[in-house]
Amino acid sequence: MKYMKQFGIILAVTCVGEFLHQFLPLPVPGSIYGLVIMLIFLCTHVLHIEDVRDTAEFLIEIMPMMFIPAAVGLIVTWRAIRPVLVPVLVITVVSTILVMGVTGTVTQSVMRLRKRLTSRTDTVISEEAARIRQERNMIPLDRRIRLKVRIQLIKGRRWKRDHIDSRFKNKDKDNGEHK
Repeated sequence: MKYMKQFGIILAVTCVGEFLHQFLPLPVPGSIYGLVIMLIFLCTHVLHIEDVRDTAEFLIEIMPMMFIPAAVGLIVTWRAIRPVLVPVLVITVVSTILVMGVTGTVTQSVMRLRKRLTSRTDTVISEEAARIRQERNMIPLDRRIRLKVRIQLIKGRRWKRDHIDSRFKNKDKDNGEHK
């Protein structure tokens, strides 16, 4: 029964999209209207993802089967497609590359934005944590930060010194064995 309810929700949103396609004078397919409506419902929490998740996952799993009718249609209309095959292939390749590029660029932009927002919240959290530590230890904040930077620099120098020493020790052992 759960799957029927979820499928009914998806079907209802798709039908609303088709009605909008019929009544609005825009060259937008009904399925796109349906996707936008579903996105709005999910973002505004009119629908929760749990309300459609199981059926949506099932539909995604069987998606390759949905391309069979389209492939059969292409085979049936081969004679009509044959004269325009080269332009169709060029358009298909160019649009695929364009979509991949735009998708990658948008994804990178969203990732950068998310990173900026996350780093800002981390900074705010760090400042709050520093204030709390300052109140506990009664050490001036700027002095504490300078001490922390010095400690990190010293640790870095120690690591470099130890790393270099270990390299030279290994070379000395190698040189001793070869002699």
